[in-house]
This record gives sequence, C-alpha cells and structure tokens, in this order.
Amino acid sequence: MVSWPTGREVGVVNVGVRRPARGTAAIVVAGAVLGLLAFTVDAVDGTARQVMTALVSSGLAWGSAAVLAGHTAPDRRSAVTRATLLLISATLVYYLLILVISRRWSGGVLVDGSSADWYGLRSLAVMTTAWSSVSMVAGPALGLLGLTARTGRLRSAALAAGASCGLLSGEGWSQIAAAPPWRLLAVDGPDAAFARGVLAAELVGVIVPLAVLACLVSARRLWGAWHLMAIATGVTATLSAVLWHLVRVAANHLG
Repeated sequence: MVSWPTGREVGVVNVGVRRPARGTAAIVVAGAVLGLLAFTVDAVDGTARQVMTALVSSGLAWGSAAVLAGHTAPDRRSAVTRATLLLISATLVYYLLILVISRRWSGGVLVDGSSADWYGLRSLAVMTTAWSSVSMVAGPALGLLGLTARTGRLRSAALAAGASCGLLSGEGWSQIAAAPPWRLLAVDGPDAAFARGVLAAELVGVIVPLAVLACLVSARRLWGAWHLMAIATGVTATLSAVLWHLVRVAANHLG
C-alpha cells in the first residue's frame, strides 16, 4: 500500500532540498561581491590602491574567502564545491565588469593605425580562462584545508592550518622578495608615497595570513602542535611564493 507523505514529512523534505540551494546561492553572491570589490579597486589611484588591492583584489583576499568557504562547509564535497564556485564566480564577475563597463580592453591602436580591440578581447579571454583554471585547482585545495582545520584530528588540523597560512602568505613573500622593505624605505622624492604604499601592501600580505592562522588555531585550540604548524607554514609559504612569481611572469607574458 502506498502512503502519501504528511504535511510534516513534506516540510522536512523541503528543508533538506532548500538548504543546499541557499548555500550555493550565498556562495555565488559572495563571489560576485568579491569580484565587484576587485573591480572597484581598479578605479582607485594613489597609495590607497596598493593597500586596497592587498585587502580585496589579491590571492590573499580571494584565498582567504575560499578557506572560509571550506571551513564553514558541512562535508568534504561541499568544501570543494563552495570554495571552487566562489573563486570562479568572483573571476567571471570581475572580467565581465571589465568587458562591459570599464572596457579597458578597447581603444588601443596598432602601429599601422588599425584598431587593437581584437587583441584586447583576446587578452581578456586568455586571462579569464587562465584565472578560472587557477580557481579550479586552488579552490578544492583551499576548501579542504579550511574544512580539515576545523574537523580533522589534531595533527591534520594543525598541518592544514599551517598550510593555509603559508599558501595565503605566498604572494606577500613573493612581493617582498621582488621589492625588499629596506629598498622601499630608502626611496624618496616623488616616488616615496608609491613606495610606502607598496610596503604597506607587502605587510598586509604577510600579517593577515598570520591573523587567519590565529583564528583557525584558536577555534580548535591547536597551540600544542605549534611545531607542525610552523613547518607547514614555512614549506607552503616558500612553494607558494615561487608559484606566485611564476604566475606573475606568465601573466606579463600573456598580457
């Protein structure tokens, strides 16, 4: 005999179906906001742009958001999906705004006087594809690290927290290696303000990941495994800095 579900049972089913949908929508919205903030920074000039870029339009900012998305996920699959979806949403919104609103890809002129818009569009498409690919690789890794820092055993959680800090700080260390603080402090004259802005951005790039690490550690009380976190942070920070250097070289080559 077939029995139809009661109103109470239907309510339970609806809750189970709607929660993932709401979670996905929230992640997409968060990614869109992140992309919008990054696009807004492009319109800022002066020293403020350096700091704002580090805070909302950098690997640190987007990576931290991906770690948080994984940290709050209920399981591994959700952690991977949410972190990846957030990064891809942010990437697509950012480049869509460039395509439609700022249109900075247009207006160029070739040596022969013809329009360079096609080359600008091609460059935009290449960068969108490249960063979307990076998102599909970095998203799962950062999402799982965030989840493991919350739900893993002590050793695993400590290693995940340290690795998160190292990966997030890699861009900052790469920038410091390219422009050491003592050289920036020695700059004077008209370029002094710009140099101070770069220095401030570098400090943000290494201090904020430590703050993220402190939050992850405090949430799980992982202080007893500080040696594991230190090792994981050092190794992943080095690898991440090298990777960011290669990404920057590739981005300059691709235009």
